[in-house]
Amino acid sequence: MYEKTYNSPFLVHDDGTNSPLDHQRVISKLTVGLGVLFYRENSITLEPLPETPLGEGPGHQVPDVLLFDNAAQLTRIIIEVA
Repeated sequence: MYEKTYNSPFLVHDDGTNSPLDHQRVISKLTVGLGVLFYRENSITLEPLPETPLGEGPGHQVPDVLLFDNAAQLTRIIIEVA
């Protein structure tokens, strides 16, 4: 397993390969929580979409979660988990 060989000067930082499960767990919780608000309760108008490319084809950025406005066909909010 990869061992971190440095002491980060930052209080909050992404552990990269040390935290893929925690990272994906947060994305999952955000998607489910926001999904309930959008699909079941209809209390938000933006659809939560996990790991969705910002454009079509290769080479486009893929945010952790985005909130999509289906009426305007636009990404309104981008969420990156760190």
